Amino acid sequence: MLRWLLLGLLLYGLGTALRQGWLEVQWHRLLHDAGLTFIDPEKPIQWNELILGAPESEGADQRKAPQP
Repeated sequence: MLRWLLLGLLLYGLGTALRQGWLEVQWHRLLHDAGLTFIDPEKPIQWNELILGAPESEGADQRKAPQP
């Protein structure tokens, strides 16, 4: 029972630390070290690009505002 309490307190503390910004996970370096070599360790990850793929051009994903 004591183990579950300590595990819960540890997870709560880590969650609080991540939310408050006391800890910072550099996912791009972690994933590159894990073997995902297509990730540049010096460039921060854009999660939408990782999941969906990079857009072909920057102007393609921007919607045009309607003309008055």
